[in-house]
Amino acid sequence: MNARTPVRHHLVLWAAALLTPAVFLVPVGFVARRGYTGESDLVVASESGFIRADLSRPVTDSPSLAELTAVWREFHLVKALIAGLLVLALVGLASTVRRRVEAAGRGRRRLLLVAYGAVVVWLLGALTVLLANVQGAAAPFASVASLLPPGHASGELSGVLGQLRRAVEAGAPSPAGGIARELHGDFTLYHAVFAVLAAVTGVALVSLALRAARRRWRLRGSSRSADPTWLVQTTLYGAAGGLFLVLSLANASTWMHPVPALLASLGGS
Repeated sequence: MNARTPVRHHLVLWAAALLTPAVFLVPVGFVARRGYTGESDLVVASESGFIRADLSRPVTDSPSLAELTAVWREFHLVKALIAGLLVLALVGLASTVRRRVEAAGRGRRRLLLVAYGAVVVWLLGALTVLLANVQGAAAPFASVASLLPPGHASGELSGVLGQLRRAVEAGAPSPAGGIARELHGDFTLYHAVFAVLAAVTGVALVSLALRAARRRWRLRGSSRSADPTWLVQTTLYGAAGGLFLVLSLANASTWMHPVPALLASLGGS
């Protein structure tokens, strides 16, 4: 470990510590500056936007719904950017802690392994936030529609959701015209994006887990010391990678057959 390592360790630790609350607070502050001070405001704006929208026309012809969709895209872009920076900081932190584990004596190694595991969990959480917000930025209209409370819709909103369901059902698999068509397209893209991102991430994490296990296997019985973090990497990266692959399959299924899931999200049976 060279003289610069402690300085680099503290820099990436402070960066991660500052970016973690920022990934939640900065996007919320951004939306608040646009007049939406909380989740309830966003729900109300979404309900109002759909009620006032001309369902036979594109979203861009319904100003309030178009504005909310644009704000929601920017919200996800801001959050994805900060989450991306957090992921980079945590990759650097994990690398630094790993080197400290390798250099530590037996007395400190157990404590540092716990710290390394905590950083890996932190990294996996930040990575999940990043993927979810790239998904939301790619398909913001579907994300806006998810704010609607279809299970508790009543009055005008219930009527609007009924019209959307009928349009989706009548036009499946390619709804014809207006907001139903755009919602169908965005909903499909929403799941396609996450299916691809989760698959790539899952494969990468499983590869890291297998590489750690393979390195440990090659060094068994030798005088060389195996990587002391191998079990943490194999367990955490393997479990997370498997979960991402399952999520990828679930989203790919919806991507291939979006109509039933879209109808369910709109309050259908």
